[in-house]
Amino acid sequence: MKVLLLNPPTVEGKGFIREGRCTQESGVWTTLWPPISLATMGAVLEREGHQVTAKDAGATEYPRKSILRDIEASPPDAVIWSTGTPSIGDDLALANEIKKVAPGARTAVFGTHVTALDERCLSETPGLDAIFRNEPEATAAEWAARLERKESLGRVAGLSYRAGSDVRRNPDRPFLSDLDSLPDPAWHLFDLDAYRLPLRGERFLMVTPHRGCPYPCSYCTAQTYYGAKLRRRSVEKVRDEIRRNVEVHGVKDLFFWSDTFTLDKRYVMALCDAIAPLGVSWASNSRVDTIDEELARAMRRAGCWMISFGIESGDQALLDAAGKGATVEESERAVAVVKAEGIKAAGHFVLGLPGETRESLDKTLALASRLPLDFEQFYCAVPFPGSRLYDEARAKGWLAEGDFSRYRQDEALLELPGLSPEEVMAYREKAYRRFYTRPRVAVSALSLLSPRNLGRAASAFKRFLGWTHA
Repeated sequence: MKVLLLNPPTVEGKGFIREGRCTQESGVWTTLWPPISLATMGAVLEREGHQVTAKDAGATEYPRKSILRDIEASPPDAVIWSTGTPSIGDDLALANEIKKVAPGARTAVFGTHVTALDERCLSETPGLDAIFRNEPEATAAEWAARLERKESLGRVAGLSYRAGSDVRRNPDRPFLSDLDSLPDPAWHLFDLDAYRLPLRGERFLMVTPHRGCPYPCSYCTAQTYYGAKLRRRSVEKVRDEIRRNVEVHGVKDLFFWSDTFTLDKRYVMALCDAIAPLGVSWASNSRVDTIDEELARAMRRAGCWMISFGIESGDQALLDAAGKGATVEESERAVAVVKAEGIKAAGHFVLGLPGETRESLDKTLALASRLPLDFEQFYCAVPFPGSRLYDEARAKGWLAEGDFSRYRQDEALLELPGLSPEEVMAYREKAYRRFYTRPRVAVSALSLLSPRNLGRAASAFKRFLGWTHA
């Protein structure tokens, strides 16, 4: 069976990250990530004997019309692509466009948005045949196998699909218990030169050591994609994948993609011991309450150069109401710990959460100013479908549901009691300008900058701050 995998561009040609809980136009400093879900799905489908091609159109600036022209010239049996909330209109419209040029091609999508609103998405998109809910790889493989054998789809767990004029929703698929059964991501399907670190300009790849997050943060969709239970790959499998990234693809810079990399200290310590001899350079995320001196020291020895923390707010009442399960004091301690070990620290803040006031925003800006962070990002609280915040916002009338293209982390949507979206946006702009015009921050960024990447980094920096139009 011929299968085409896509990370599609929008109609305007914009590239999006559509990766589990992260659905945004770009990551830190406008960087697009290697699409690890698509690459892993591609590897699973290749293992099952399918002929797989892939295109990350946004990262390679490949126009939408060119994708459709390619599909028309050589129709695949199936086209599967990733979706995100802010791009969902264009993502779903692609199904109808594909059917016009290749009526026989079966179309399927995955992602948190279509998982949460699967029946609605299918009902409103006549050209869409199927949705893989939650974790997509096993569902995609079974769907493709049954299509090839012309068998019924009624028993494919985790599948929502079109059957004539009906929309059917099969029972959920259990999350994969043995992550070691997954093959290495099929990075050979993608142009790896398209994925570059924003300052250093080096190629980088994503590696997933485990899946799942037990923390019920109201604004997050992580559990919609990978569930609440932590499921680990063996240290040996992760080490061997990293070795192959170096030997086969020539990539020594990595980003560990997980909901909370440092959740299991013993596991991370063992992984650090295993990969230290490989000489790789890497970054990861962490919760502020899952890092200590011993762990930070081990991570630094193994090649870690940056850790990103979800700090979210400087107001403890807001953190508690959002179900964060961490404290402001733990944020201060965590940043101090990693900085003491020579690791750069990035802080992520969410403005406009339920209960936010001008006073709580002032607390967040004060915390962001006093923490010795090297990078900061300030997001607006977005009620993404699949999150508890989405359900709460609809129930309390905090948003006018309609245009999902506005569900972006750089735009405030929630009409909270006593606080307008415009006020949240003003605080966000103030926070960015206050942080990124400090000499200390400039010196930290310049310490990473590669001279050959100077032009790209300068352009990305200006777009990141919103000083020019992207």
